[in-house]
Amino acid sequence: MTNSNNITQLSLDYLESMKFEDIPPKVLDRCKQLFLDYIGVTLGGVYLAESSEPIMNGIGKLVSGAVGKSQVIGFPYKYPAHYASLANATLAHSMDFDDTHQESIIHPGTPIFSSNLALAQEYEKSGMDFLLASIIGYDITLKIGRTHGPLIHRKGFHATATTNIFGCTAAGGKLLNLSTDVIQNAMGLNVSQIAGSQQFLENGSWNKRFHTGLTPHNSILSLVMAQSGYLGATEPIEGKFGYFNLYADNEISDFSIFETYGTEFEVMNTAVKPYPCCRFSHATIDAVLDITQSNKIKHNEILNIDISMGKTGYDMVGYSPNFPTNTVEAQFSAYFAAAVAAIKGEYLWDSYQLIGDKTLEEVMGKVNVTQEIFQHEMQSNISLTTQNGETYKHNVEYPKGEPENPVSWADTRNKFLGLAQPLLGEEKSEAIYEFVYNLESKQSMSEINSHLTP
Repeated sequence: MTNSNNITQLSLDYLESMKFEDIPPKVLDRCKQLFLDYIGVTLGGVYLAESSEPIMNGIGKLVSGAVGKSQVIGFPYKYPAHYASLANATLAHSMDFDDTHQESIIHPGTPIFSSNLALAQEYEKSGMDFLLASIIGYDITLKIGRTHGPLIHRKGFHATATTNIFGCTAAGGKLLNLSTDVIQNAMGLNVSQIAGSQQFLENGSWNKRFHTGLTPHNSILSLVMAQSGYLGATEPIEGKFGYFNLYADNEISDFSIFETYGTEFEVMNTAVKPYPCCRFSHATIDAVLDITQSNKIKHNEILNIDISMGKTGYDMVGYSPNFPTNTVEAQFSAYFAAAVAAIKGEYLWDSYQLIGDKTLEEVMGKVNVTQEIFQHEMQSNISLTTQNGETYKHNVEYPKGEPENPVSWADTRNKFLGLAQPLLGEEKSEAIYEFVYNLESKQSMSEINSHLTP
């Protein structure tokens, strides 16, 4: 029986018992698809995000000439694992284009793949080792995440960082074949590393990208310290001053999701993003695109766009009708998202060039967002009224990319190639795709390195 007193131990038991042959083929396939998506958004972050040069300059100073075996994606650098994971995860999250998990409101792949790739290369691990550890990392992060649901976000934290530290550490420990005692000590240290504030919303800062990068970096620090015999706290998730009680104010009562370890794999519940903005705006984009394109409605024919969304989405993207002044503010504005979809008939990274555009601001002024109770956090209702009095309504229960409304391998490959080819060219991009598609046959995760640099 699962209760609040044995979550850490249940997670460790699951981790210890899981073997590669226990993983269904469809789960392996899905993990590879998510890994390809991760590499693509990391490469996109290298040359598209304004925060990438500062983060790389800063990490370069911290590295101080040290050389490691872990590849920084998109750069000709090999760093010690903790620095490579910091770089890769910050780059991967810098476009807000990485995978998401609806119930937990977490981007699971960026921290988990970043720490696992760096450790796999430092310790010469195979593709099978990497896949097993990554699937376990998703499971532990997202079982914890499904248990707390939106509570963490509503307290002002970013669960991609705060929850994911445990999954990253557990996955890294599995990858390195560490004993459960050592992994428990490392997870015990994690409870003193948990950070990730939503204060970045106030001025469109880059904090969110950075603490997503710090998550795998800090997980590797905790693993190294635990391997060295440093003692971590017991019950870091469920204890009196553990994660749930401190960060969710003891509001959690249902822990039954942990009973699904080994039978329900969370990579199957994870979504691939089709648009580079906060996931809570995706239902709005889907609906506006569908309404305007199906009915051939031009933006200057629109009278108003009314959007209703759940509390967490409203708090993230719906609360402020202010015109954005920078990319992050635009990424977290349903008003901006609706206006872009109506004007451009698409939503791309280039859409942020419309910040300050008078036409965009005119259409944004026609958008209204209200809060409603929905069964699913990502669900939205959209009503679009034209100047001639016609009203079109669209309820999006699951935005495109959710498991219930999935994107295919071909869609993910096209997204990856669109991000990778401008930096790497066609030959290297195709080589990465082939490597990932056949990942379980690879003897070393370092074999991909020659393809990852321009």
